[in-house]
Amino acid sequence: MNDVSRSKSRTTLYRTSDINFSAFLCSLDFPLTATEQQTSPNGHRKVVFVFSIPAGAIEKMKASYFGGTGTVRARKFVDNLRSLKAMCFT
Repeated sequence: MNDVSRSKSRTTLYRTSDINFSAFLCSLDFPLTATEQQTSPNGHRKVVFVFSIPAGAIEKMKASYFGGTGTVRARKFVDNLRSLKAMCFT
C-alpha cells in the first residue's frame, strides 16, 4: 500500500507497508514520522510506515530501490531493518 499526500512545508508524507523499502529510506536518513496499524478484512494486521520526504524525491527513491541502483551502507540497512521489525512486534 502506497499513499502520497502533500503538506505545506514542501515535504511529502509517504506511507508504505514494505519493510525492506522502509529500511532503505531510513538508511538514507529520511525521517520515519509515524507508524500506523491496519487490519485487513480477513483479520490480518500490518504496519504502515510513514516518512517525511522532500516533495518530488519519492519517485527517485523508488526508481533507485526497485531498479536495483540504490546504494546504502549494508550495516545501516540491516540495523534499520531489525529496528523496524522490532516496532512491528512490540
